[in-house]
Amino acid sequence: MVSPSKLLEPPLNRMPCSVLHSRPGQSCTQAFLWNLYRNHVSSGKYYLPLLLFPLALKWRRLTNRKATMPVVWNYLQATSFASFINATTFYLMCMARRYNSRFMFIFTPYLSCWLASQLSWWMPPQVLLYFVSGITHAALETLMRYFNVPLVHSRLDQTLVFMICSLIAIHYQQANKYSGFWFIRPVPLHKDYQKWTMIQRLRDSLKEISTYMGVGLVLDLVNPIRKRSLKSLRLKSTTFLVGYIGIFKLLQSLFLGRFNLKHSNAFAAFLSGSAFASLNRLTFMCFAVVTASQVIWLQVCSKDPKQDTRLATIQRIPWSKLLIPCCLAYLVHIFFFHSHHLNDLARDFIDFTCDKNGQRLLDLMKLPDVNMIMTKVNSSPKTSFWY
Repeated sequence: MVSPSKLLEPPLNRMPCSVLHSRPGQSCTQAFLWNLYRNHVSSGKYYLPLLLFPLALKWRRLTNRKATMPVVWNYLQATSFASFINATTFYLMCMARRYNSRFMFIFTPYLSCWLASQLSWWMPPQVLLYFVSGITHAALETLMRYFNVPLVHSRLDQTLVFMICSLIAIHYQQANKYSGFWFIRPVPLHKDYQKWTMIQRLRDSLKEISTYMGVGLVLDLVNPIRKRSLKSLRLKSTTFLVGYIGIFKLLQSLFLGRFNLKHSNAFAAFLSGSAFASLNRLTFMCFAVVTASQVIWLQVCSKDPKQDTRLATIQRIPWSKLLIPCCLAYLVHIFFFHSHHLNDLARDFIDFTCDKNGQRLLDLMKLPDVNMIMTKVNSSPKTSFWY
């Protein structure tokens, strides 16, 4: 097996850019157009949870077109933007290879991906939020794994971090200051909750728990359906969501007898985050950190900047549009040269949204020696850039 970094050294760095193409005999432009088509197909399959999860939450209103069409539109936009970014990345790598007459470190693939990701400046807000949340947390986890941060190996510390993020997110949810995504969204208690009996509270809690059980089952079924094998079915999402909302509702009811509603919600939000122990995945902890940071940033942006020029300047910084290119380029770079640091989610995101084009190049580098790689590459017909 040849190290992927050998791609940047002679003689492999002189290979034609046709090694990046999906099909033999394609020109660079033909490969770009083909990638656009194939990336839409593969990204459409990958982003199915983006379509299914919101619809599962709104299953009672599926007949309402106004409720479902924004979900479908976000799904289509996310699929298209991912497809164009991936196809453009490979196209720019071809351009750089032909211009420099060799594969160069900065263009393969970091700068190519960074430039292609500038398409994020045209993303609508909802799609932009989806991308920055998913890509940033994956980059954060990869950085932690790359530098072997002690938190990576401590399950207790990860759970504690998640519990703090849970407190932040649910606190602002209950205060109606945050309406974005979090793993659960407990329904605020009615104004006359103090008059409710324990049976009424229990019935109301069970209704919420059943909703999250259905959502968890949908999420757990996505992977088996994708792999067409029920043997891979694991009820981890169901266990986590049911445990999370169940612990919250239970503790909320218990604390209401001793504390006011605000403090009861805070204690319940923090302690119910211990349900993370049933998942025990660094990926979800990183996602929770990114989401909690977004919640705090939203509170900063909600303040009136008229009296503070520094605050006004900070609020104008387009963090999402700056973070996406840097984080995505970093992830793709790690995918090519240090793939063992990537988690399964980040690897699948890169692999499936680009129709496994990156994996094809890595498979080529897995051949026993350089001579075999050069023999296979030279057996393919030479192609032009345009047609």
